[in-house]
Amino acid sequence: MIFLSIAAAAALTQWTGPRTVEYIGPGYYCGGGYRVMLAPGDRALVLPQGQAPQATRLLLGGREINIMTGARPEPGNVVVRDGSAAVIEQTVGTGVSYLLTDDTTFGLRFTSGQFRGFKRDGWFFTKTVFDDGGDENDCLSARSH
Repeated sequence: MIFLSIAAAAALTQWTGPRTVEYIGPGYYCGGGYRVMLAPGDRALVLPQGQAPQATRLLLGGREINIMTGARPEPGNVVVRDGSAAVIEQTVGTGVSYLLTDDTTFGLRFTSGQFRGFKRDGWFFTKTVFDDGGDENDCLSARSH
């Protein structure tokens, strides 16, 4: 009887706990202030809060990109500027990460073991739109897991 109670509690937790939300291409995955073109087979996984401030994992053509919200502005090489927004390239150990900032204290950090520098990372930046309202139209619907 105790075993059944524990099993029932575990099942209930599994059904009511946080879920990963998945978006599958083709189409646009829309995040907070950006959207990314997903080709057929590409995916965006929004991980449950509590694993990170808010994390999204993109799987684009076999490459994994992680996006974390709440990143604080930090110095680095500005590689794109659009109005008050900027994409800042930063060297992290032997790799590269990018920080999207504007005139607020809110930012997005993009990391990937595949990033090698802005010119070589065009495959990502040509798929991504950073502009006001860019995440408001033609967005894919989510599937919850």
